[in-house]
Amino acid sequence: MEFQTLLNAHAIAPERVALCLHKPGDARERLALIALAEAQAPEFETYQSTHSQQAEASLKARDVMASFVTRSDGTLTFIGLYQQAGWTERSAEEFDADPAMQRLFALFAASRGFVERGIGSRAQFTFTPMTELADLRGRLIVSDPGARAYMRLAETTPLPIVAITPDPDLSPPVPDWRELVIDTATLRALPRRWAEALRHWRGIYLIVDTRDGARYVGSAYGAENFLGRWQAHVAGEVGVTRELSRRNPNDFVFTILDLLSPVASVDEVTRLEQTWMDRLQTRRFGLNA
Repeated sequence: MEFQTLLNAHAIAPERVALCLHKPGDARERLALIALAEAQAPEFETYQSTHSQQAEASLKARDVMASFVTRSDGTLTFIGLYQQAGWTERSAEEFDADPAMQRLFALFAASRGFVERGIGSRAQFTFTPMTELADLRGRLIVSDPGARAYMRLAETTPLPIVAITPDPDLSPPVPDWRELVIDTATLRALPRRWAEALRHWRGIYLIVDTRDGARYVGSAYGAENFLGRWQAHVAGEVGVTRELSRRNPNDFVFTILDLLSPVASVDEVTRLEQTWMDRLQTRRFGLNA
């Protein structure tokens, strides 16, 4: 069965529908977009309110948009149907001055505005979520048609249905802790599954300032474990310790040096933290005071 079959079953002619297949090229941007879609954050709607000139031409000719987000296995997850309710032409300067756009830029690794990226004026669309197929949000998985253009016409783009899961689940699998590398932009918009894993994991971590390679060893324990500690490091405009307070958290990258039992004592965690400071010489050459 194909997605178009579901449209027809709800009396929505595919000729009315533009397929928006969100597939950002940057891995960090893909992860942030999944997190925004999963949380139904306003920034997701801001993200899909504006498109390239070629894509917006297709969208202007349709009154319905079907939104999908890429998955780690190359398939696409259905986000919902949206009624296209018109658009406003806006300049790059207007987009950059919009607080909603500024919040969106801050969530992505390349947080540059339209002017800096050389993007000219564009249409900003108004969308209203539709009730049709809303129960399949995050549950309906379709094959990626493989086309380069991300805005497609529903009647000419087959989307075979791969699965309909019992519960919504947009999060990609959490990497093994030994392979986990998270920058600040990703940390500020984590998928639910990743956040839950970090909330349960405790141990020793490393922060590297990508501007100069300076290193800081820290420990995480308590109710929020790694999640709480790492989020505290990036909550403000500067770091939270004496040395890190001289640095911009936007340049931080986090990794795990040692993963301990969820019931490891504070003494056990802090003793191990000291050994890592000694092994990496972060008191003498790094950012540990």
